[in-house]
Order: sequence, then structure tokens, then C-alpha cells
Amino acid sequence: MDLKPIVPQLIAEGSEPQKSQRRASFSAMKAFKLRSLSMSSQISSSSETDLPSPIMGRRRTRTLTKNRTFDTLKEDLMRKPSKSSTEDNTERGSTSTRPTSPSGTGSRCASISSDSLTVIKSGHLQPEASILRPKKQFLVLTPIALIKFKNRSTAVERFPQISMLGGSVDTLSPVDSTSSLKDIGTSEKLHVPLERIVSVFNNEGTRPSFGIEVWWNEMKGTAFTCLQLDFSLPEDRDEWLKQIRHAIKIRAKSVLEDPTPPNIELELKHILETQYGHAQVAQMETYPVIPRRPCMKPKENSGEIKKGWRDNLSFYIAITRDFCVLAQFTKSSTGQKVKPSMVQFGLVTLSKVNVILNDERFDLVFRLPFDNPRKLELASRHHRNISSKLYKADMYLKPAWPLWTRREVFFIDGEAPQMPLPNGEDYGGFRTTLQAFSEGYCSPPVNWTVKWKNVRHAPQFCLLASKEQSKYTKYQLLAVFRALRFNDYFKSLSFYDIDFSSLSGAVDNTTRLESTVWISRTGKRSLTRAEFELVENSSVLFQEIVALLLGSESIRHIDLTNVLSRVPTTLLENGHSTLSSTSRVCEVVPPVVLLWKSLQTRCNSINLNGNPLGVPDIAGLSRVLQNRPEFLRTFSVSRCHLDEDALVLLWEGLHDQRSSIEVLDVSRNTGRIEAAKASETLNDASKLRCLNLAYAIKGNLDGPLFRPWSTTSSYEPWHLEELDLSGWKINFDTLCGIMKFVELDQSHNLRRLVLINCGLSGDMATGILCRLGAGRDMHLLLSENPLELVSTDWIDLIHGNEAPKMLHLDMVLFQHESNFNRLLKALTDNKTIEFLSMVGTGPPDRASSKTSELLSRFFELNDTLRFLDFSGYDGKLEDSHLGWGLTGALGGLKHNNTLRQLRIRNHDIGAAEDLSELCRVLASNKGLAMFDCQQNSLNHHQFAKLVHALNFNHQIISFPLSDLDRQCAIQKEERLFRQHQEQPAKTFQAKMLKSAEGRLEGLLKWVDDFWESEAKKVRDILERNRNNLANYEIEFEREYLEAWEDESLPSWLVPKSKTSDKGKETLFTTP
Repeated sequence: MDLKPIVPQLIAEGSEPQKSQRRASFSAMKAFKLRSLSMSSQISSSSETDLPSPIMGRRRTRTLTKNRTFDTLKEDLMRKPSKSSTEDNTERGSTSTRPTSPSGTGSRCASISSDSLTVIKSGHLQPEASILRPKKQFLVLTPIALIKFKNRSTAVERFPQISMLGGSVDTLSPVDSTSSLKDIGTSEKLHVPLERIVSVFNNEGTRPSFGIEVWWNEMKGTAFTCLQLDFSLPEDRDEWLKQIRHAIKIRAKSVLEDPTPPNIELELKHILETQYGHAQVAQMETYPVIPRRPCMKPKENSGEIKKGWRDNLSFYIAITRDFCVLAQFTKSSTGQKVKPSMVQFGLVTLSKVNVILNDERFDLVFRLPFDNPRKLELASRHHRNISSKLYKADMYLKPAWPLWTRREVFFIDGEAPQMPLPNGEDYGGFRTTLQAFSEGYCSPPVNWTVKWKNVRHAPQFCLLASKEQSKYTKYQLLAVFRALRFNDYFKSLSFYDIDFSSLSGAVDNTTRLESTVWISRTGKRSLTRAEFELVENSSVLFQEIVALLLGSESIRHIDLTNVLSRVPTTLLENGHSTLSSTSRVCEVVPPVVLLWKSLQTRCNSINLNGNPLGVPDIAGLSRVLQNRPEFLRTFSVSRCHLDEDALVLLWEGLHDQRSSIEVLDVSRNTGRIEAAKASETLNDASKLRCLNLAYAIKGNLDGPLFRPWSTTSSYEPWHLEELDLSGWKINFDTLCGIMKFVELDQSHNLRRLVLINCGLSGDMATGILCRLGAGRDMHLLLSENPLELVSTDWIDLIHGNEAPKMLHLDMVLFQHESNFNRLLKALTDNKTIEFLSMVGTGPPDRASSKTSELLSRFFELNDTLRFLDFSGYDGKLEDSHLGWGLTGALGGLKHNNTLRQLRIRNHDIGAAEDLSELCRVLASNKGLAMFDCQQNSLNHHQFAKLVHALNFNHQIISFPLSDLDRQCAIQKEERLFRQHQEQPAKTFQAKMLKSAEGRLEGLLKWVDDFWESEAKKVRDILERNRNNLANYEIEFEREYLEAWEDESLPSWLVPKSKTSDKGKETLFTTP
């Protein structure tokens, strides 16, 4: 077959994509940078918002699979009968026609209806330059047409509703009018029916304005006409482009016309059938397109391409079984079309298809062997159907070629910022595959969810803890792992606090028939022979981690927190195990090190918190971090039992990642690193967003630990979001650096500043509060610091509203009751603090009557707090420093309607005996939605009184219960029984003791049953309140819910969205 063009032609030449190095184990692969989303998910998702092809008799889901049969693909390529309209019937129910352009070309208009008088959007265009005065033309978009008027007043005459808002409008309803559509057209400059628009896209010219091009076809498709629309601002252009495209889709669905006029399609069929036969043309699909660059060779001696090179022309692309044709129709001076010029390309020569799903522009690149690439730069509102047709044709022509070869050709990009998730969304096939594996392994289903908000890489798959058992079985875990294999839908994986111990040490290599995953889904990444042998002979958990991070090319982050929280072991040759730190290995670390070392995973962020790591783990991590500098983004090894030597070894590797690291957490390990050594790395870590060095550094330091600011213009300030230096006696230079940073504009992203047990005196806290200012949306933790030393001016700052939104003052040691009372007065009048934690903070001795009175006024008069944790610290306040005083002070809450969450644990409230004030609060308060009074030594009678009061409250949806409280009540009854048991006479001692023991056993069982019956009443009350629709309007900040610690909260309780939240969060959980 002759693959050269039928007529002389000139194709805009493009450069051939550069090829990358080949892996030794997979030399046939090309390491192009490919799109992570699978082609099947891209094309199937795009069909949800696009108009279904009118060529098909019904809408068909465009899903791409690898195992399609030859006959199935052939049927997909066959064109099915369609309901095509006649040449003269372009609008159903049309009653009149009118000229639509100054040149006299015409278009059939729609009948008058509510749509014809509904305005979707209207507004001024950029004024045109004129000798007399600028012409301010006015644009109106309706559900059936795009209309350009000479001025706004003319538009208002035809659409009076435009004047109602005095400017641009959106989705105005029609008004009563008797004017006909003919009258509407008398003052229009141009009227473009939406169903005749071929494409709308940004102007690619050199004009200084922000414009779009609207291409539409005239009657019988003989010529396309371009409407240039210029706007003053890019935001206006983008909004108009969005609204026009949406209106076109809605209009096209209601009209249901073929994309190509029947006369054009018949002529193309006749031409191609004559040359190639009926079998080739029978599978043809035709779509109108707009070339963005010349595709046909210009006439000789014509010089440069003229500006109007597309005038009086129309263009169509026809895709057959083996080739595609770009046809150019020309309208003669008499108005008749002439024989089209065509350029043809074989589909097997298709080298690149660049499609942006949110843009109607797309590129097709063809290349014959030993020839230069030829590029077609086109635009069409049918671009998704065109790319889908080309993809199916590629599968049909090359059925034995693997998927990664198509991924090198088809680049589909530009998903919508908020990806729609309609009912039936399968998350790239994950849900279907997971269900199949669970049933195949005869294992119960697992709990999982998908997060879109507040995660760095969305969407994130999250495996949730089991509700029916303490941990998942090995078959349940394997079902999840294998459902996630090769899944390019998720960008991050979270197994936070999921126990992997059921798979730890498990080996399944003797009788296993399944092959080891050694190549990625697209074939771009693969293991060498030596690496493959290592994985082949490793444990199941090792193999599954490799399959997750190698098989999918979309995973950027994995959270393995607490998956192997027990001390890891290494199995020796003799079958015995050892717990020595020099030989133990955490099973999830070696596969990660292997893939990082071989550069065969895109995952560059990992959380290993809570997993004890051995020396081999640390040595491997340190080595790979030193050999691959500046690739790591997130690294968390908190609570991993690292001693000082291990931490120093690991820090050597982290030093080489200082220019790229964004999140670093090495907190709360057994060892610490010298502050001077840490400073060498941190001073150059300018990309850090989250830094947690709690209880991880030691020693004195000359100068600041880090400098997140600089006076030089060339230095980019840090953009810290979280900082934790707890447990280190902070020096003055570091504190000055922090205070200097919080004054900068770049510190407005700071959400959490943790300085617990840092030796901060009162004057240091004063300096921090002064620079933070009033009401900053962040957590400030100043707990366990001697804030009474040197100065207490920080209390005056709180009184003057110079405090952040969330403040933690836990375990602050007050030596003077007067200072504690000053703090209560300041908090009473404060208007900025909404979240306050004062766990273990109180007066030095038992609360006086004055303190209790101030506390009551604080509960009654503060109208800003939403969350308050006023718990005592277990072991510190058990002698009731507040105790009964707190019980009486709680009466101030009866009239407080703003506090939503209150926690008052560990105050030994049960010792007060009289709980009448607390009961009245529970019964009458109209603001509290969550109340926690656990661990207060309540007996069963007091608990029953609280339950009775709770029954009168119809708003509280959380009242946590603890088995410790029940055990405490039982032990208290046992203690009281033995105290009241008189010493019997020696003669009857054994008999009476036996009887007493029997009575005691019966009493304790009765108390246990009574407590359980009251607890059931609490659960019933909470269920009643949670089903109350009025409570659905209660909103909580995400941080407040996370701090509440109640796993039984209802599923409908969604955190309040902030204005800074981006994207759509979609949660899905299987029971």
C-alpha cells in the first residue's frame, strides 16, 4: 500500500521524542516519561462528560482492556447505523431562518422557546480599536446559541433580564416576552448555533489580548467560519471558554445529530471506496476538525502562509480500519464545494497522540521508517472520541503488542481538577479485584477508604483497622496487596497502624506457581536478573512490598506506621531467631532499599514510624541515601528504637538529602544526635515543611539550630508548616530564629509549633506570643515549661487577645495560686482562643473558693472556646487539687452555648459525692455536643445519675465510656464491703467468712450488670441524638475531631472544610 499522500502536501515537522537508557534486563523497552493513569481509566472516564458518539445506536462505555479478542475489536471498529438528520433539518421544530454574518452567509435558527430566552452568561468583549471611539461589543450565551451584539443596550433590548443585575450574569431565567426569534436577530452582529460549533479553544496567535477562537460550520458543511472573541483578562477568557463548552455539550445531547453532515460523509466514502474498496470504508468514522497549522502544501510561489489560510474551507478527519485521512473541502465562488484535497497516514505509523482532556486541541504525529515525523495539530470538540477510536484501532491492528507499547504512543493528560466519582466508581478496577481476591481466598472483607483532602498525594488508599478482629489475617492482607498491584489510580498508600505480623516471616516459594513481579505495569521499570533472584527467594511480605512499589508507577508515598511494631527478628540457618539489634531486620525495609537502589520505583516518601529497625536496616538506608542524593521527599522514623550509633549512621545519609527533603521525623528514639551535627544539615534544608526533632537532639550549640530566614535577597525563606523541638533546652539563637521566622509572610503556613519541655521561661513565651499576634490559625504547644519564671507578661497578652487560635498549656507548674487565677481571668475575656488544652495545669495546692469562683465564671462567660480539655494528669492531681471545686464550678456551663467539646478526666469527681451541678449541666446545656468525664472514680450510683441527666439532652453525640471506670466502680464496692464487714467471732469465723464471700460475689456481679445496663442506656441515647437531623448541622474543625479520641463517632460527622482546602474528598468504606 502506498502510504504517501494522495496530493502534494506539506506537514509541519516535529522533533522525534528523545529515548532514554534501556535496562539491561528489559532492553526492548523505551523509558519514556509516561502518564501514570492507565489508558483504560482515562478514556472510560472521559466518556462520562463527553457527548456519546451519535454514530452508535446507544451509549457505550469506552473501557479498554488488554484481553480483547480479534472479533470483539473488529465489531468495535464497525460503524453502526445512526439517526442522521437531513441537510435542511438542523434544529428540531425550527420555524424561521435568518442571515448570521455580515458576509451574507446563513444558518438555520432555533424555534422560540424558553431556551432561546434563557441567558447562561453575558458580558462585554474587549473594545475594538476605532478612529472615532472604541466599540464595546457584548456577548450573550444561551442554551441554543452564542450571540454577539453591537453593544450592551442592544442585548438588553432582546434579553431584558440582563439588566436585572446590571452586569454580567450567570444562568438567568427567561422572562415573559412576545418577541420572536426573528426580532431577536434584527440587531445581532453574529448568531452562532451551538450545535454547529466544531471547536472552541484559546487563540494561539500573537495578539496582545486574551482571546478564544470559535469555529462553526455553515449549512451543508461547505465551509467553517471563525469567530474571534477577545477579553481583557485571562480569567474572563477561561470562564467563557468553560461555559461555552458546557453549553455545547448540553445542546449536542438534546439535538443528537451526527458529528459530520451526511453529504460530506457520503462523498468521502465514495472517494475512498473507489480507491480502497468497501471493506476498508465500512469501518470509517468521520469527525469535523480544525487544523491549527497548515496541513496541505500551499500553492507555488505563494510565499508565507497568509492569515486567512482557512477561509472558505472545512476539514474532516476520517478513520478507517488501516489509515486515517484528513480531508479539506473548499467552497467555490458559486457557493458549491469542490472535490476535497486529502492527506493520508497509515495507522501503524502513528507515533504519538497528545491529548489534553480539558482542552479540545490535540496533536497526531506520524512517522514512516527512515523519514521525519509529520505532525497534525488539530482541534475538535470530538477529540476524546477521536483518541478513543485511534486507540481501539491500534489494539485491533497490533493485538499481540503489550500495553506499554501503546502507552508510549498515547499521552492522555489533563484530568479535571476535581475528578468526578459517580456511583459505581471502581478506582481503577481496585474494588472489583479486591472483591474477587477476598472471595477466592475465602476471607472476610476489609475496611478501606479513599482520601482526597489533607493528603500530599491524592487520591490516597487507606486500609482501616478491622472492626471484628484485632488484626487482619494473612489472606485478607494478601487480598489487599494483590488488588493494589499494577493499580495506577492511587498516588499514595496508607497502612497506618495495620498489623502485618500475620505475614511476618511467611515464605511461600516451594509450591508457588504464580510468577514474581519483576516488571512494572507499563514495562518502563524492571528488575535485573540478580534483583529478580533476590525477590524470588524472599518472604511473602518482601515480595508484596516490591509488587506494590514496582508494579504501579503512580505511587509516590507509602505509610507503614506501626505495621510491625513488635521487635523484628531474623531467622538464622539453624531455624532459631535472635533479637540482637545488630542482626534483626524489619521486613518492610529491605524491599524499599532494593527499589531505591535500583531506581525502579517512583515512591520517594515513606513513613516507618513505630517499627523497630535493626542495624542492617539503618545501614542499608544510609547507604542508599548517600548514593542517591537529593531524591527523598518524606522520611519518618519516629519511635523506631534507634540508639545513638544508629541515629548518627542514619543522619549521614540524610545529610545528602538536605536539599530535597520536605518532611523529616526522627523523634522519640532511644538515642539522640548532637545539636551541632544536626545544625550542619538543617541550615541547608530550605525545602523543609515539617520537621520533628522531639527528644532527638542533645547538647549545647553556638548559633541557631537552623536559620529559616536571611537578610540576603538571594535566600529563599522556609515555608515551614510544622516544627517540633520538644525535649531540647532551646538556646537563645534558635529561639530568635523562630521568632524572626514567624514575623515573615512565609510563616503564615505554619500550622503547628511544638516547644514542649524546652526550658522556656515566661519572658520567652511572651516573645513568641508577641510575634504570633492575634488569632493565628495554628497550634502553639508550650506545655511542661516553667512559664512563671522571669515574667508572667504572657498572661497579659492572652488577656489582650494576643494568642493563637489553638493553645496547649499542659503540665504548667504554677507556684503561686494568684498567677493561676490571673490566667483564668485572662482566658475568661479572651476572644481568640478556640481550642485550649490545660491537662494537669492547676494551682499549687487544693483549689480555694476564689479559684472555684473564677473557674465557674470562666465556664459561664467565655463565648469563644469550642474545645476545652481541662483534665487532671493521672498521678499529679489525684489528690483532688480541683476535685470538688471543679464539680461546683461546672455549674457555670448551664448557660454556655458556644463550647462544643469538653473533657474533664482524672479529677476524682466521684469523691465530691454531690454531682447535682454536673447533672444539671448535662440536662440543660444547649451547646455541648461531646462530653468526656472518664477516670473520675464514679461509683455505680453516680454513673446512673449522669445517665439519667444525659437522657434529657438531645444534642450530645459523644459520651465516651471506659471499662476502667466499670472496674474502678466494682473495686470501690468491694473495698467498701470489706470495710463494713465486721470481724466475726473466732468460733464462727470460717462460716461467716464463707457467707460474706458469697454475698460479695453476688454484689459485684450485680454492680457489673447494673453498670452494663446503664452503659446500654448511654449508647441508646447517643444513637437517638445521632439520628436527630438537627444535629447534622453541627460542624467541627478537623483538628478538634482528631483530638477527641472517640472511635464511635458517627460517619456523617464530616470535618468543616476550610477555604484553603482544594480538591474533592471522597470516602468509601466497605463494612
